[in-house]
Amino acid sequence: MSEFDVIVVGAGPAGSSAAIKMASQGLKVLLVERGDPVGSKNVSGGILWGNDLAAIIPDWEKSAPLERYVERKVTSFLTGDSEIAIDFKTKKFQEKKTGYSVLRTRLDSFLARKAAQAGAMVVTGVTVDSLAMKDGRVIGVVNEGETITADCVILAEGPNPRVAMAAGLVGKPNDRTVGIGVKHVYKLGENVINERFNLRGNAGFAGEYVLSFLEGDVYAGGFLYTNKDTVSMGVVINMATLRKNGNTHSFDIMEKFAQHPFISSLVEGGQLQEYSAHFVYEGGYEDMPRAYGNGYMLVGDTAGFSFSNGMILQGMNYAISSGILAGEAAIEARKDNDFSAESLSRYQKKLDNSPAVLDKKNFQGISNVVWSPMVHRAIPALLESSLYSMLYESGKPKKHLSQIMMKSLKSSGMNSKDLMVQGYRLMRRM
Repeated sequence: MSEFDVIVVGAGPAGSSAAIKMASQGLKVLLVERGDPVGSKNVSGGILWGNDLAAIIPDWEKSAPLERYVERKVTSFLTGDSEIAIDFKTKKFQEKKTGYSVLRTRLDSFLARKAAQAGAMVVTGVTVDSLAMKDGRVIGVVNEGETITADCVILAEGPNPRVAMAAGLVGKPNDRTVGIGVKHVYKLGENVINERFNLRGNAGFAGEYVLSFLEGDVYAGGFLYTNKDTVSMGVVINMATLRKNGNTHSFDIMEKFAQHPFISSLVEGGQLQEYSAHFVYEGGYEDMPRAYGNGYMLVGDTAGFSFSNGMILQGMNYAISSGILAGEAAIEARKDNDFSAESLSRYQKKLDNSPAVLDKKNFQGISNVVWSPMVHRAIPALLESSLYSMLYESGKPKKHLSQIMMKSLKSSGMNSKDLMVQGYRLMRRM
């Protein structure tokens, strides 16, 4: 007889959500986390969208360590001299608060406590060395030569899943499937943040940026999110272009983003509280591994549940939803006393009807757009040249929009045919 019904490896949002779901239904659950305390090794300071947590924590909006709700959303291109932005504010964000800034150290610690309160055994500072196998099925985990047995193991290791890779359940990270994320947290004070970002109360700002000013054909995106009295700021860098460049370092890109004239004024005078770096999952639907097998399931980034279509980032909430669905599958498997691959295939069926998989499937090939020369070079150049010509008073006779656009098109390095073809592909993918 196994020591536990389920062992969960990793106490991020996916792993803790799975543990909460299962323990609340009476399963004997062990949640193992390498960091000590929980959340100490996690990087993301970002936006938690939606109410996936409501399925396991009904009062999450009151009890979770949320920072600010998103009132203002900005998507922006940064060139060397300009910022071209879609700056969106709406009363609908105030009426239905669906997105909140969070700090992962606090959020992960909160979720692990909820798992313990639900009845899970939470162990921190422990590194799982490998999966324990018998007759082709997972029967537990191995730590320092000792086997801890379970009928099922849920792997929630994030985008660099050492245990899953060693067992051959997922492939090794590569330039296609991961990027490098670098994050800083600056303390500014609540009043300073409200003044600089034109906010009131607990309203917040969420900005995502295309860093088209970078030299050497390195592609990267940036983010800036307001917390109560700090701002989370960072970059996500495309591995293929960074490796090809060979002379640029990830921390250099972070500094260039922080020093951009339209970003530096927002964080000026801030005291650096935290800095970190981490893999960020970038793989598409075609890169997702099989999420289940004999005695195991994969959740969160380990299963490929991170998504961006260039306008919105989805990570934490998809991790939470995949963890909950894995927990449901384990509960049903426990009732049947069957944790075989055939039994756990119900997890995949649940996933196939969830936004986590449907978004990945519907936006196949989106990475070819997000990391394309058109997005990082041509469009920013076209917009900058066109808007400058239209909005700047030069004292010369005005030109028609068609003339301005054609001139700007030439300066962007594209011709009208390329623009039509690439524009069609962009719209189709996005």
